[in-house]
Amino acid sequence: MDFNTIVFGAIIALSLAIFFYIGKFKASSKQRERDDKIGWEKSKFGNLKLLIWVMVSVLGIALLATSFT
Repeated sequence: MDFNTIVFGAIIALSLAIFFYIGKFKASSKQRERDDKIGWEKSKFGNLKLLIWVMVSVLGIALLATSFT
């Protein structure tokens, strides 16, 4: 193992430990139970608009991929 593997492995282990330690904490009820929350059950796009957006994105990625090969 070289020095980079040890350093970046330690960074990954430390960041995962911090992430899981902080993940134990929960937001207060004042933050969770508000009247002005975003309604995530409403769709910003209709299903048809979402389908068109995905198709255009896939087409764009395919065109980019073919232009670089």
